[in-house]
Amino acid sequence: MEQVVVCPKPFCKADYDDPPSQANYDERLAAIRGEGVPQDVDSRFGCSSVIRGIRCHYAFATSPAVREICISHPEFARARNARLIMSNVIPEDMDNSDKTTQPYCIWYPDFATEDTYRQIAQRFPSMRYQVGRACAAAGYDSLYAELDLLPDVSIAEEARESKTEGGRAIFDAVMAVPYRYAVMNDYTLSITLENPKFPAYLNGDTEVRWKLQQREPLPLAPFGYGWPYEKHWPGIEEDDRLTDGERVRLEGHTHLTPEEAQLLYTPLPQDLPTVNKTLLIQMAAYEGNVERYARLVRPFEMSDVELSCVLRGIYHHTMFARFWAAEIEQNSWRAQRVPGREIPPMRGGKYNSLRAAISARRIMINDIQEFYNGWPDDAPQPLLTWFPLKPSIYTLEELANRAPSMRQAVAIACIFCDYEELYKKIDIPPDLDLKLAAAQSSNPFYLQDIKRKVAEGDLHLQGSLYVDWMEYPMEIVEYNHLLPRLQDELHFDKHTGAPHGSDLETGSVQRYVWSPPELLKRIERCELGFLPDPSELEEPSPENGTK
Repeated sequence: MEQVVVCPKPFCKADYDDPPSQANYDERLAAIRGEGVPQDVDSRFGCSSVIRGIRCHYAFATSPAVREICISHPEFARARNARLIMSNVIPEDMDNSDKTTQPYCIWYPDFATEDTYRQIAQRFPSMRYQVGRACAAAGYDSLYAELDLLPDVSIAEEARESKTEGGRAIFDAVMAVPYRYAVMNDYTLSITLENPKFPAYLNGDTEVRWKLQQREPLPLAPFGYGWPYEKHWPGIEEDDRLTDGERVRLEGHTHLTPEEAQLLYTPLPQDLPTVNKTLLIQMAAYEGNVERYARLVRPFEMSDVELSCVLRGIYHHTMFARFWAAEIEQNSWRAQRVPGREIPPMRGGKYNSLRAAISARRIMINDIQEFYNGWPDDAPQPLLTWFPLKPSIYTLEELANRAPSMRQAVAIACIFCDYEELYKKIDIPPDLDLKLAAAQSSNPFYLQDIKRKVAEGDLHLQGSLYVDWMEYPMEIVEYNHLLPRLQDELHFDKHTGAPHGSDLETGSVQRYVWSPPELLKRIERCELGFLPDPSELEEPSPENGTK
């Protein structure tokens, strides 16, 4: 299979970037503005800043300093060649044997003329699909027809979004054939010219041009304890979507339309319509829907919100837990998307929060195979083993006997399940976690027992750093807002470090799908960001007059 890989390592800037000094930041900002090359061109954001500056500024792209760094950095050479093409200049150095200086995206931030793209296709035949994609974005349907390309799904999605007559003609031409191919891959920045995947379907995996207009500010300070950008996808421009200003989000693309929202509860069509599918991915994970999640998910690192959705899906759905157990065992690309940091923080490998959730689900369904031979020393131990299902008292007793290191978790489960006799039988020393659990119980025995043991033993309670979530209700949907439009992604309602997704605010999504369009329109018209009293939304009657 011949494959033109524009960027051999699309995640080559995946390592954590050191927090920049003010001098580093200023140099990177200058690079974005096309004013100079920073000293740290080999750091992640130093590199991205240079690429952004080259792609946006012709004078910078043709400067001696940029020419020099292009010799040893193919990513800069690709950016420079893209800028030349978009400025209607045919590059002279794109026919190297490995094609590593041929850019993937040659249609943003600017279009070249149709004649320039025609010359590129004639001079560099391996770039015909990049030219076809540019035609789809710009609406050059005549040139597209000359290229005689396979009907590619990325070109179809780009053409659909171009909102031009030529783009519509290209889209109709691609969709008119019985089946389509996946020649271009925006995630791997590769073009498969021989034996491309088919049949392929429109799946929302194309970074269409309007998405490139959404930009992120150049980072100055780290978030938390490090740069949270591991395994980050740099995008088809390879510039991390950086800008020298504030974050840019396009009006009209931050919320789902009513038609897009219907995809949350209807079968997915073979070819997805235009949609920002982040919310679809998150809700598929949240609800443990293996098929929807596996189809929709993107290959770059999952966000903290998606990770929490996955954990929630595992805790609530056995088949989703089984799916993830296999993914982790195989170290699949989906498993590799799990971020290095853990939600909640756990010792050990990057999969430990998922592995703990899987073990918890198996305990809750009374699967003693999970701990029949004890608990491995290197395996993460779940603390939450009683929600959303309460395991049998016999399962918890077996767990305490076969895995002594889990006795504290068993004691906490006994409190929440109100297995008083087993709690007495285990009889472990009290700690803060037990006391916190006992305070939530309607049975006063547990808290009284802990207080008695503390007083008799003159003990100072110690406990975990990450169990504040036990103070919050797990079964009560607290969020009461009903918004007239759905945002395109979920958010955390609170940050308790809960291992089962209860931090996520999904109430507005779940209520939205039940709301008739007339109600949503009235809420939006009244500028009410919540579900008001029904009387406020009653249609005015002739007797009452207009409200």
